[in-house]
Amino acid sequence: MGKKLKTYFRLLAEDREQGKLADLMYPMLKAASKVYARGVEARRQKFARQENRRRLKFPVISVGNLTWGGTGKTPLVEYIVRLISDAQKTPLILSRGYSHDEIEQYRQHLPRVLIGVGKDRYETAERAAQKNRIDAAVLDDGFQHWALERDLEIVTVNTLNPFGNGELVPRGPLREPVEGLNRADLVVLTHVNLVKPEELEAVKKKITELAPRAGIVESYLEPLFFFRARKRQRVPIERLQNQRVTTFSAVGVPRSFQLILAHSLIRPVRNFEFTDHHEYSKRDLEEIKYVSEAAASHEVITTEKDFYRSPGMIADVFDPLVLATRLSIGAGEELLKSRILRLLGGHR
Repeated sequence: MGKKLKTYFRLLAEDREQGKLADLMYPMLKAASKVYARGVEARRQKFARQENRRRLKFPVISVGNLTWGGTGKTPLVEYIVRLISDAQKTPLILSRGYSHDEIEQYRQHLPRVLIGVGKDRYETAERAAQKNRIDAAVLDDGFQHWALERDLEIVTVNTLNPFGNGELVPRGPLREPVEGLNRADLVVLTHVNLVKPEELEAVKKKITELAPRAGIVESYLEPLFFFRARKRQRVPIERLQNQRVTTFSAVGVPRSFQLILAHSLIRPVRNFEFTDHHEYSKRDLEEIKYVSEAAASHEVITTEKDFYRSPGMIADVFDPLVLATRLSIGAGEELLKSRILRLLGGHR
């Protein structure tokens, strides 16, 4: 699918397109969502049968979501992996490998951690276990991967946009009906510092209605520093405050990136937003460079995921600053830690 077409369908799913064509497309996408829903339900029923699911010999912690991106899975996976490592245990990250930017980010942030990439997560884990001691697997994007048994089901929900427009793909961002959240053991709310207290409480109330047995954990991304794309020199956050900057990103919820910057007193004069996991072309990057120079921007800023998606190409065209962040846990941290560490002590 072409880049412009992908962008158009993404805007339709976010109710951001208007006009005669959009009026024609919305009912068609709604019908397609019903077909998608039947497929999801058929797959769920298939793996509801015990004989169709497989169990590994070590605990499996699943980190997933209900929507199609921007919920903060990657930093949570990193947090969990560090927690396991700090307990003197050996974790394995299991990923389908759909997006190489996430894999590269894991490799950069967790250079000594095993990463298994493959469509069949069970076989991938088994191969890794033949050569390495593994104490626990963290299943990246595992909420809809019903083929593999898990011992802890964690779901991330972005408080800025919890369930989108409430519609299933392709009419909306939901990968399954919101009632599926009832399977979660823990729900980790992300970007809680970017919403008003009453908005956070409304989200928590909805989560409790959908998943009454799930524990709720609050988290946010803490900006640490910037680093140069070419030589990785660190630049303090404060240096960019109240400066003219241009930003670009291709993440699930671009507003999250913009609000994180705004909370650090960084407000761009120009901003480029692409669809999630967009593969940048040289033309894209040259346009960003041209516009930033025309706007007299002092710097260009992007996210780590965007940088790791095309590091060589980006560094060839210009030398932007990359925002480094870290997940911080607020309310519910002890609950999260205890549920994970309990698994490491014994596997049923």
